[in-house]
Amino acid sequence: MSALTALLAVTTGCTPAATPSADAPAATTAPSRTAAAQSALDRLALAARHGERRAFDSVVSDRDPAFGDRARELYTNLSQLPLDQLELRLQPGERELAAARRRLLGSDAWRQRAIVTWRLAGETTAAQHTVWLTFALHAGQPLLAGTIDAPGDARAPAPIWWTGPVRAVQEDGMSALLGAGQPAGLWSARVRTAVAEVRHRVSAGAAAHWSGTVVVEVPATRRDFEAVLGAAEGSYAGIAAATVAEGPAAAAVRVVVNPEVTPTLAPVGVAVVLLHELVHVATRSADSPAPTWMVEGLADYVALQAHPEAAPGAAEPLLRRVRSGDEPHVLPTDDRFRAGAPDLAVSYAEAWLLCRYIAEKFSPAALQRLYTALDSGTVLDQAVEDQLGVTRERLTAGWRRYLLNLAEA
Repeated sequence: MSALTALLAVTTGCTPAATPSADAPAATTAPSRTAAAQSALDRLALAARHGERRAFDSVVSDRDPAFGDRARELYTNLSQLPLDQLELRLQPGERELAAARRRLLGSDAWRQRAIVTWRLAGETTAAQHTVWLTFALHAGQPLLAGTIDAPGDARAPAPIWWTGPVRAVQEDGMSALLGAGQPAGLWSARVRTAVAEVRHRVSAGAAAHWSGTVVVEVPATRRDFEAVLGAAEGSYAGIAAATVAEGPAAAAVRVVVNPEVTPTLAPVGVAVVLLHELVHVATRSADSPAPTWMVEGLADYVALQAHPEAAPGAAEPLLRRVRSGDEPHVLPTDDRFRAGAPDLAVSYAEAWLLCRYIAEKFSPAALQRLYTALDSGTVLDQAVEDQLGVTRERLTAGWRRYLLNLAEA
């Protein structure tokens, strides 16, 4: 998330509980039934990847009339995505359905957790998501009968193709996954421009873990955006985009765009947000041990160097505070950057101007070397002394004088 996005967050205000019986283990949990359901999922995934509609339909139940449209949507999405990998693996533990669903699907129907692993062509790492699948028996064989029976209130991140119709655009190491109504040409051009800037402006050291590929997901609605993040409703209402690792350690890192916020931004604002997030992808900062001010400040430094016309607006919330005599005396702490934290625009401006101060006082290369050292796990005080030749106290004091001079200019 960029300083510009955080400013927007300030000015606009940048994841049904099931009954106890519904969560109980199913009466029949024979390994052979789960094995048969896994076999059905294997055939479903193979049929989707190879565009074999009849084979896909052969493992889909028609017991719930409403599931037909959902199954067709999933088939269309999966058969059209440029997938190098698609696996669905059932996890141990069948669960009973709610009473109304048992009446509809049969007394021996059940739901079960599954891990979906999927990778797009060109990606070197896969995404991994948890979903709940419902099965009904037909002539003793389990068929997929639903995707709506997840238990409890927990919101787990979902694949974008799970949320609604989606299409893909790919070129030159860039993939855009677009929900319904998202303009392919516009997003393709935006991502292509941002990728070129990242390749030009981020050092090989800071981007040592980047393969050069980028995946940007633009869901159809804010609700879908929150579903992809696994976020509570409204918790990302003012955030234009987020960079997330879609799964456990070493999972694919992707950018997810809020389709409700980006249309409210000027073109330069969208460009800054997208470039900021792609810096996160290139530096794999989603799981970096570097302090958040370094992670976010470097991303904003790159984005605002590329688009300097956006810099005055990003700096003003902080400089206004400095002019009132409330300048910072310590480096920004991690908790100040969480979604929903107060004064996000000020926190992001502090991080950006701290990184800009380092680049101007020492050098842009020193800034990126500092990130690389922190990303490798070097503690802050040691990294600052090794890469900048000063103590953290001197760095903080110099940054504070820099802010006072900017505020008086």
